[in-house]
Amino acid sequence: MDTPANLPLALFKAQVALGLQTLGLLKTARQRWYELGAELLAEDVGRTESALTELQGVEDWNAWATLLPNAFWQANQRAMNVVQGVMQTAIANQASFATDYQRAMMAWQQASVQALSAAGNAMPVHTVLQGMLSSLGAPADAFIRSAVVLPGTAPARSMGNGQLRTAS
Repeated sequence: MDTPANLPLALFKAQVALGLQTLGLLKTARQRWYELGAELLAEDVGRTESALTELQGVEDWNAWATLLPNAFWQANQRAMNVVQGVMQTAIANQASFATDYQRAMMAWQQASVQALSAAGNAMPVHTVLQGMLSSLGAPADAFIRSAVVLPGTAPARSMGNGQLRTAS
């Protein structure tokens, strides 16, 4: 049997599930950036080793003179490749995150609606507690108010500080 008291728990569980899914999406995005960084670092180390090998193999000034312009254009091309890779990763990460986050939000919304719907159809808490207490031998009207206020009557005004001074 479901009660309105379970509503906060159901909503809390839906919120926690959304938070965990969001953290998972952020972890996936960080993983993609890490992989890109590791790939760029590995390529850079390889290029550095290659350039050092070429520099050690230079035996005359003509070879040295042709090595520098080629190194410049290669570095320029690598920088463009890095920018392109970063942009592609950023776009892919954003698109993936947006799509997956939209799915997570829909799941959260459905869980919240189900919790609210179940609470709307649930038996009131006092009815459930009355049933449990009556099975233990407590009177059936344990949760009924002893002083019922009629809808048309207002409660008597109590005396405030100013009223006490004038009355005494």
